[in-house]
Amino acid sequence: MNGFVALGLLSLMSLGLWAQETPNLFQSAAPEVDQALRKRVDEFYKLLEEGRFRQTDAYLAEDAKDVYYEQEKKRIRGHEIVRINWADGFKKAVVVTVLQTDVVMRGNTMAVGAPIASRWRLEANQWVMYFETTAGKPSPFGSLKAGPNQTKGLTSEELIKDPSVIFNQISVEKDVARLKSYEKSSDSILVSNGMPGGISVLFVPNLVIPGFKHRVEKEELGAGEKTRVVFEYDPGKDLSAKTTIRGQIRIEPFSKAYPVTVTFDVPEAVKKQLPK
Repeated sequence: MNGFVALGLLSLMSLGLWAQETPNLFQSAAPEVDQALRKRVDEFYKLLEEGRFRQTDAYLAEDAKDVYYEQEKKRIRGHEIVRINWADGFKKAVVVTVLQTDVVMRGNTMAVGAPIASRWRLEANQWVMYFETTAGKPSPFGSLKAGPNQTKGLTSEELIKDPSVIFNQISVEKDVARLKSYEKSSDSILVSNGMPGGISVLFVPNLVIPGFKHRVEKEELGAGEKTRVVFEYDPGKDLSAKTTIRGQIRIEPFSKAYPVTVTFDVPEAVKKQLPK
């Protein structure tokens, strides 16, 4: 990794945008599929580096071209693919790319790396970029949408001037869910997306015990949307105390993780017998 990209990633870390490195929770595509997608993404962003915007037409899905032509184009200084999340049997993917650019802060020009999530799908054995128009305002830098306190979508010019607007704040209301070990019970944690683009939400536990279930009510969130991670437990005939479950609420495609503890309460009669 060159110094320019390293500076960009350090800038992101200082903003708290990246979690510590964790294993990829998603399946990996076959090497030839992975390489074919990376080649197309690299070629697309290379054209942006060179300012050859007309040539990017060959990398766009047909239903994306009109909205792409209407967007302003911004030349970048470099790029690096940092993550690929696969979907739909490896026929679609979200590619997280760090775009190297300059921002002006307090009168000083500073080189930074802005993380951008773009969507790609396989058409006629060729990878093309497409936009989820229902999730926000399409742009060559991904689908952008105004947050709850904004009145309009974000342009790529605004995004390049201030990369921090990509994320804003993702809100997770608490880090502990409380269930009961001796009867049916449930609890939930509210997750709010304050970022200008779409995210995916999932929960990953360190273990699963009989009777314990978890689900995300809405896994794909647009800008300003909310969802709940729901935890349920049915002990059946086993009314004994249960071990604590630890896990993470993960936000993709940016690998941001929020630790969560799921506890199991015991009956009051049992609590009275416990040593103080």
